[in-house]
Amino acid sequence: MIDRQGAIAILQEHINTYRYQTTDKGWEQMVRTGIVGNTIPAKIDFIAEAEKQIQAYEMAIKALESGEAETFVDRCYLGSPCPYQMPV
Repeated sequence: MIDRQGAIAILQEHINTYRYQTTDKGWEQMVRTGIVGNTIPAKIDFIAEAEKQIQAYEMAIKALESGEAETFVDRCYLGSPCPYQMPV
């Protein structure tokens, strides 16, 4: 099992990856490797999804840091309403 600090480090790496991929340099690298198509709609969609993922990872980090991870896991998952997003 991963300890709290290890989990936070993994989540932070995911955030860093998404942030890099949304830069011009990161986007160009993904286009060159064939991960994404080089179209404006594809880039807009990817950035929107990346922002959602970053927000979810940041909420998970917040829950881990505050010691509320168990509540977070029980009540939150990607794409679902979460007490950190809106009133319950």
